[in-house]
Amino acid sequence: MDFNQMLDAIEKVDGIGFDLPGGDGRWLEFPRAEYARRYARASTLMEELGLDALVCLQPVLLRWFTGFRTWLWVLPPLLPAAAILPRDPAGASLVGTVVERGGLHETTWLDSARLYGLDEDPIESIARTIGDLGLDAGRLGFELGRGQRPYISPLDHRALLDALPRAEIVDASEPLAALRALKSDAEIARIREAVRLTVVGYTAAFDALRPGLTEIDLTRIATHAMLDAGARPAIEPATLIFLTGAERYRQVVQPAVDRAVQPGEQVWFDGGCVYEGYRADFMRSAVIGRLPDRSERWYRVAIESTEAALGAMGPGRPLGDAWTAAQRVLDAGGVGQSTLIPAMTGHGIGLDHWEPPLVSQPGTPWSEVVARPGMVFSVEPTIVGPDGDDQWRAGLFVIEDQLVVTADGIEVLTGSMPRELVRR
Repeated sequence: MDFNQMLDAIEKVDGIGFDLPGGDGRWLEFPRAEYARRYARASTLMEELGLDALVCLQPVLLRWFTGFRTWLWVLPPLLPAAAILPRDPAGASLVGTVVERGGLHETTWLDSARLYGLDEDPIESIARTIGDLGLDAGRLGFELGRGQRPYISPLDHRALLDALPRAEIVDASEPLAALRALKSDAEIARIREAVRLTVVGYTAAFDALRPGLTEIDLTRIATHAMLDAGARPAIEPATLIFLTGAERYRQVVQPAVDRAVQPGEQVWFDGGCVYEGYRADFMRSAVIGRLPDRSERWYRVAIESTEAALGAMGPGRPLGDAWTAAQRVLDAGGVGQSTLIPAMTGHGIGLDHWEPPLVSQPGTPWSEVVARPGMVFSVEPTIVGPDGDDQWRAGLFVIEDQLVVTADGIEVLTGSMPRELVRR
């Protein structure tokens, strides 16, 4: 099955009447019906793909399927947890440490879990649980593909697979991505709140902008404003990248430093708040005074290319249409060869900052994926290094917007934040 066929198989599965066993953890993140819907869709895909079970080791997938989350995930992967999810949820099991007994009971819908002691081998415990469930000779889907981040060391991962010699191990990365690509109303509500809080933070930082404030000052101002407006402490409460100055623009994914803002320099904001695990990611820029004329012109092209991409998105449209629309504007503006990621102009977003599918160039793997209601994207055609500026000293020319696909179009979640340069 390709990605569109997977989406076709699950799109109408609502989980109503699906028997999800277990209890009702006091701190379960969503109503049980939400997890029933997720599991019903997973069961449907397992049936279609001939899988006996999914074995998930990524924290984000344990959280998505069961509600489980733990501060142990900030440590090196010495104490892995695993969700073993057969087609019938009656056999679902979570493997974790004895330290997490209370958390497993209170934050998940599962009645029980297989717990291992801190002096026991977690790989043995996971493999033994798979065997106890009668799945050790089954067809098992693991997260093996590109971009997967199982919370387990490479050698431990190999040892786990070696401990299942009778099983057929297959990559389930795409089915797992398809399941998460169609967000529920409850998930979208969290993303919408993350965006709202980010708008509050960006606005506070822009309002405070003056010569001499540093990138770190602006980040602190934005973070305080988001917390005051309702953001919540978490393992990762926000991801913010604020940059200013010709020598800094090439450091596009580095954290803020004590670099002070000066008049006439672009101040570039990227990232966003994380609300109950769900993320905002959009970009805006400001300047004290005015940018050089050519930079002002390139910024205008960036706005137009983002607007063109948004205009080409909606239910039933291949994602490649948005790339084509944005690229047409970039080409007309003379900067079509000056893009950050030439074959991509946007990405899915949710519990992860980047999620499949990607808004990409026709002919690339994700370009033929058809947008559907419930998909959430950040769209960001990005101009860097025009006119041979290979150090990007002129600036970063991008307007990133976040949107949700609806039944009759798109809702631009970031629409309340003007795309024009903020001038102080």
